[in-house]
Amino acid sequence: MKKKDCLTLREEELLNILWEMNEPLTTGEMVERLEKDGWNTATLFKTVRSLSDMGYLKITGLEKNAKAYSRKLAPAMTKEEYYAGIMMKRGLDISSIADITAAFLGVAGKSDEERDAEVIAKLEEVISTLRKSGEGENGN
Repeated sequence: MKKKDCLTLREEELLNILWEMNEPLTTGEMVERLEKDGWNTATLFKTVRSLSDMGYLKITGLEKNAKAYSRKLAPAMTKEEYYAGIMMKRGLDISSIADITAAFLGVAGKSDEERDAEVIAKLEEVISTLRKSGEGENGN
């Protein structure tokens, strides 16, 4: 099955939970952790099957329990990749970065000059952070 342009709220909710947990889980582990949030077993299994069929979940390993093996599942993409894909499907692309950044910063309604100054400052901060993390990884 191919990926849908837009997931259901339940599918997106499960992906968000898995991104937050940041570790592969079996469906049994998911049930244990999500029952308190109102998820029932049937809904969880249906949602996991749907996300797996569409390629949004990947198998990262197996875990042996009492009598059988269970698949460990994790999101097949990052949260940022998923939401960037949605924005691109809606017509936003790389040329929209300044406007998207302005919207994130809450400065879209300011004058062009003020807006641009705040967007540039934020993007420079991001670049600086990336450079520093790159230097740390390279031992510089």
